[in-house]
Amino acid sequence: MTSINQPENPAYLLLANSLERQIQSQLFHPGDRLPSVRKVASGHRFSLETVLHAFRTLEDRGLIEARPRSGYYVRQQHRLLEPSQTALKLEASPVHLTRLRHEAFILGNARGVVPLSVAVPSPDVLPTRKLGQMLSVLARKNGSEMIKYAPLAGNANLRKQLARRARDWGCFAEPDDFIITNGTAEALSLALQATCQPGSAVVVESPTYYGILELIGSLGLRVVELPAHPSEGIDLAALRTVLDSVPKIGACLFVTNHSNPLGCTLPTRRKIELAEILTGRNIPLIEDDIYGDLNQPGMERPPVVKSFDQNDLVLLCGSVSKIISPGLRVGWIHPGKFRQKVAGIKAARTLASPSITQMAVAEFLEHGAYDSHLRRIRAFFAEQIIRFSAAIADYFPPETKVSRPSGGFALWIELPPEIDTVELARRAMNQHQIAIAPGCIFSASGARFGNCFRMSCGYPWSAKIESAVRTLGKLVWELGAKA
Repeated sequence: MTSINQPENPAYLLLANSLERQIQSQLFHPGDRLPSVRKVASGHRFSLETVLHAFRTLEDRGLIEARPRSGYYVRQQHRLLEPSQTALKLEASPVHLTRLRHEAFILGNARGVVPLSVAVPSPDVLPTRKLGQMLSVLARKNGSEMIKYAPLAGNANLRKQLARRARDWGCFAEPDDFIITNGTAEALSLALQATCQPGSAVVVESPTYYGILELIGSLGLRVVELPAHPSEGIDLAALRTVLDSVPKIGACLFVTNHSNPLGCTLPTRRKIELAEILTGRNIPLIEDDIYGDLNQPGMERPPVVKSFDQNDLVLLCGSVSKIISPGLRVGWIHPGKFRQKVAGIKAARTLASPSITQMAVAEFLEHGAYDSHLRRIRAFFAEQIIRFSAAIADYFPPETKVSRPSGGFALWIELPPEIDTVELARRAMNQHQIAIAPGCIFSASGARFGNCFRMSCGYPWSAKIESAVRTLGKLVWELGAKA
């Protein structure tokens, strides 16, 4: 099994990434022979072992192939198209509760199942040991603080560290701007309750994470599903039409950076435009930035819409669940002008978040461990996306469309229209113990995206994972033949 606990940016990976960029820019074309291992080694002052490791990495990514006694050649690439964009429906609809959403989460975490359904990183790629050591030390040194209620707003040092990190998001924030929550789920719930009246509508991107839909439905709110481009995010022209046509809109809730499930990021110019649109109509934006730090290596961390917020209308939410630990349940909200209302709801519902986990995250953020880990996990997820995408191109029908995420670790896969991914998920689980998330659960009605599914790339690539992807491709071919 692959591990990310290795030196940051090793030489072989830098070389592999450089060669990949040359291939993608068509400096080398399919069928071209790459320079020999010895020539690359002497030309770039690498060892022969480093160059061989880089070439094998490119083989794993499906970019090159070795030919006996001949060398390495660029493979013919199967360039899969991006998924389609949905049509706009000018209506606010209730969220239909479905057991499929619950099953996607439960089955994806079950023992013995290949976990491709749940967007959770493998424990093997998270700083599990370091967190355990931190928690042990903190418990011994701060026993009395650990058993006390934390302040309602949360641990002071954690809020201080978040205010410092906000500069990376494009924001100027102070510790008192933040309220610590039990994961992003509570942060989003607080934001929805603070901004929306019962029965009002929430505008979300489509497709959107099923947990957000369930949360909105549980609060008695309705949903307007806004089409999202597979790489550039929500359609702002469609947003204007919705805001001018649909009554009783309480808020918009968007994942503007590396959204789930498409993995798209709203370009900065459109984030500025989004802030202006909502400010002009005095409509709050609940911005879920849970994937914001998981940009591709070498790319700048994208700013949040909150950084362009002139009227304090953006409620920024986030957590450490996708980077440090989902089990710690440490999240936060920067609620802007809604702070007093959010604090009141927090006090009435949960009073405070656990002390010891907040202390551990604050420690992790303060002393450089977070940045070091972040560099490794970004490189790991980028590698995962490449490997999974190449395998899908190899094993799935040529009509398959796959997202090209700007960050995060999930792929959105669109199959030929005759394929029912609920049936695909059923066969994959019952016959092969493989869990996937069918596309219908990413819509409020459960009637959209019937030929799509989300695949998580959070577990290290292995023979078992490759076999699972190959099996899924075989099942898709079989379903297509029977349609």
